[in-house]
Amino acid sequence: MRFRIVLGLALALGSSLGDDQQQPERRLVNLNVIAVDNHGEPVTDLTADDFQVADAGKPQKIAFFHHTDGKLWQVPALKPNEFSNRKGANIPFATVILLDLLNERFGTSGTAWNELVHSLERLETADYLYLYLLTVTGQVYPVHGLPGAEAEAARPEEQPWTRQAKPLLDEAMRKVAGLKSAGIDVAVRVPLTYRALNSLAGELSSVPGRKNIVWITDGVPLVLGPARSDTGQLVDFTPQLRQLTEGLERSGIAVYPVQQVFAGSRLESADTLDEFAGLTGGRPDAGKDIGAAIEQSMKDLRTGYQIAYYPPVRNWDGKFHKLRVTSTRKGVRIQAKTGYYAWPEPPGARARAAIEAVWMTTFDAAEIGLRASLSRDPNDGHLWQLAGAMNADDVALAQQNGLYTGQLETAFVSYLTDGRTESSDISSMDLRLSAQERDQVQREGIRFARNVTIGENVKTVRFIVFDHGSGAIGSISIPVKAAGERAQP
Repeated sequence: MRFRIVLGLALALGSSLGDDQQQPERRLVNLNVIAVDNHGEPVTDLTADDFQVADAGKPQKIAFFHHTDGKLWQVPALKPNEFSNRKGANIPFATVILLDLLNERFGTSGTAWNELVHSLERLETADYLYLYLLTVTGQVYPVHGLPGAEAEAARPEEQPWTRQAKPLLDEAMRKVAGLKSAGIDVAVRVPLTYRALNSLAGELSSVPGRKNIVWITDGVPLVLGPARSDTGQLVDFTPQLRQLTEGLERSGIAVYPVQQVFAGSRLESADTLDEFAGLTGGRPDAGKDIGAAIEQSMKDLRTGYQIAYYPPVRNWDGKFHKLRVTSTRKGVRIQAKTGYYAWPEPPGARARAAIEAVWMTTFDAAEIGLRASLSRDPNDGHLWQLAGAMNADDVALAQQNGLYTGQLETAFVSYLTDGRTESSDISSMDLRLSAQERDQVQREGIRFARNVTIGENVKTVRFIVFDHGSGAIGSISIPVKAAGERAQP
């Protein structure tokens, strides 16, 4: 059976938070920005007034501004019967190296392997650095992967794991060497590659802060001519590229491609790699070596800025819009995405896609910090209340007409003992806060409460929230049995 929502989302801040009127969906363009000086070092003291944003050459008014840093996310002190989606491995950000065996030619794979080993062994620190292989079957294989949700809190290692890079990679290569290739035809490789990157992005959603993927690859083409496609027709992968990069950028993931160019390399894929970097806010290859790309990625994660603006409704015209972000302060260089596809879409489409993606995962998304409790109604064994709070610093609250506004979408999912899932409808949660109320939610969190019915065959429930402004998503899963046991006096 489907969940019956007894009470809608309830906020503990009075009548200024939401109402029953349907508001048209407004779409923020969100930018993750890196600012460095002439020496490549991060600039950490910029304000919104130090930035200028132009969309298709037209200046835009900044509606949201937030300075981010690489500090550890604080795991909240939990009360009895309370759960959190930020626990265990406390990873503030992550650099993931993806060594692409699927798209590397034999002539470059050995060189890439050797250069990667030497680059890793030279690193002075390997904090929040992880390594995966993209296998010839299109699977993502962890060499030194992200810790699981139940792992101990991450601490700086006395001996970086990278000092053992060669034996770790040797062992991983032996394990994947026997895999049978899914086919070397480029028409097969491209969708496999995109699917693998999307899978890796899903795993990275468990990391709250920014994430960079250093993609070591020969790359894939953007267009296949009739002579190279398996159908004998022209194949343009631009729509798939657009969809993938939008998902990556929305989750705070930037791509740093590294293509080793040798005689006979597939130079036509260089444009695709530059597109990945430009559309996600990463750095284009530009002839960098592997070690330089890794070190630059790790440095860029130390600090940054989140900027957003509301483009006019007419801007959603189905065309590509060039973006230019600059600083008025002299000597500051800006790195941000260089454009976006302004595709019109039905209201709620982005939220629905993001929520469904988290719905199917086995781990919780932590881009929005959540804590919650689940308690049974003493008079009705099937009626429970989910109550908690979300971290307001993870939600884009744009200034508009003297208020701080935001738009969230929420859903409630149950996981049954027989493997099936059931869910509520997606509910809107509109925020309109005064300055005083904004200060309050930053201290206490954005509170929510929801009554739901839970059947006897439900083992786990999950609350999911999506932020339209930042594109961030969070979820919290609570085992029903554990919640009931904790609630006992």
